[in-house]
Amino acid sequence: MQFVIKGKNLQLTQALKDYAEKKLANIKKYFDHIIEVDVTLSVKDSKDVSKSRVCEVTVWAKSIGTPIHGKKASEDLYASIDMVAEKIERQVKKFKEKKTDRRRAKGSDLQGTHSIISFGEGFGEVEKEDTAEVKPKIVRSGTFPMRPMYSDEAAEQLELFNQDFFVFSNAETNKVNVIYRRNDGNFGLIEPEY
Repeated sequence: MQFVIKGKNLQLTQALKDYAEKKLANIKKYFDHIIEVDVTLSVKDSKDVSKSRVCEVTVWAKSIGTPIHGKKASEDLYASIDMVAEKIERQVKKFKEKKTDRRRAKGSDLQGTHSIISFGEGFGEVEKEDTAEVKPKIVRSGTFPMRPMYSDEAAEQLELFNQDFFVFSNAETNKVNVIYRRNDGNFGLIEPEY
């Protein structure tokens, strides 16, 4: 397991590097196929001092496919490292448990199902409101590697990352799809129509 530790807007000390490596080395005991752990420590100008010291971690592993990612901010870099290490450890444990459960169920009579959930009536309808409001703008963007996967794998990734939506390349159709968490606890799948 290789560590790549970078600093943004700060002088990265050996003590910080050693601390981050020590805290994140614990994930190796849960999952031994980890190739690389990327850690970015940064200080950002913020009015809220409690969110100015940021630790962002990405874990790359052979059999996971998409990386495990965590980001935490606090007023102290050491505390941010602690919080993100706990978050990454939970995600790795959860992934390992799902993988173990899937292996156990492989030999049983369980069959996977794939269904597309409809949007329901009223989707896309927008009520007209005061047009004098300020329009939203893009405040953050990012990139991530995308590999082909089935919708049930994408649903697992959605759970693993604890996000509201997940963009993936559908292995069945070779098209970009979006899976999202609905308010009723189920998932929705958006497929492009060309």
